[in-house]
Amino acid sequence: MELRLNRYNFSIRFTLSLLLFLVITSPLWSSQESLMFPRIESLNYSDLNYRQLQEDIKFYYRAAGAGKELPPLLFYSYKVTNGENIFSLASQAGLPYETVASLNRIPSSSTSLDGITVLLPSHAGVFFPTTPETDLEYIALSWRLKENSPVKELTIPAMKNESDSVRQSFYYFPGESFHDIERAFFLGILFSNPLPEGLVSSGYGLRQNPFTGHNKFHNGIDIAAPSGTAVFAAREGEIIGTGYNDIFGNYIEIQHEGGYKTFYGHLNKIFVELHSEVNSTMMIAEVGNTGRSTGPHLHFEIRRDGSARNPARLTPGLK
Repeated sequence: MELRLNRYNFSIRFTLSLLLFLVITSPLWSSQESLMFPRIESLNYSDLNYRQLQEDIKFYYRAAGAGKELPPLLFYSYKVTNGENIFSLASQAGLPYETVASLNRIPSSSTSLDGITVLLPSHAGVFFPTTPETDLEYIALSWRLKENSPVKELTIPAMKNESDSVRQSFYYFPGESFHDIERAFFLGILFSNPLPEGLVSSGYGLRQNPFTGHNKFHNGIDIAAPSGTAVFAAREGEIIGTGYNDIFGNYIEIQHEGGYKTFYGHLNKIFVELHSEVNSTMMIAEVGNTGRSTGPHLHFEIRRDGSARNPARLTPGLK
């Protein structure tokens, strides 16, 4: 009886390995065929495919821990229907949340997964597309490919629902997890509030210019506070600009890791010097009313590669 079970398990694993080989190597693999990954209907041991995934993950960790050759990298599909978030989904799957999020290109921890079909791999690690599109993917590949960490390139379908599956090339970093910057971005805490005692008076996006009356895109947010209120650096970095201009009055610009910059305008006093290093607990200036301003406030921007980003998405407390 035991011999028959061993043969049965071997047959399952051989079939799954063959399936993965065909997916990765066949350029004619269609969207419908890509849905032939073993499908998990429920994330519990009553589901045979879920049970097999758990066995595959167990074999992976045993081999990795012993420094032995890793078993084949296999994928299973699962449609999120029970309101799981990325953390509960990854926990039930027995995988790090970074693995599930990066493979399925989930941009942040607040992204709704309802109705999405995800892929669950049998190995831990992180996956990033060879052609990045999101800020998280750009950040990750900007430094990971320069490091000497192991990396593999493979082509697999990325599935967002049952009828939409496209083949994409990924870099796979076995056994790795998010870097501190990647984790902070994914969790939405990349920056701290530069003016915790203030109130947001004007948000990011299209608004009516208070001086011309015309609609114009506002590249940052305005945080109102009395003149002299302390302004802090939103993250550690290097001061790359200070000065005065007619629009923003006294200003500071800080360069941060990951290609990000923050900008602070309408300041009263500036307490930092060009090229000095700062951290997020450091007071860098005071709120003022300099430049073209309707009252004391801080104009705060986050930029990456010259393009403005919505500070409310990256900074807790700025809603």
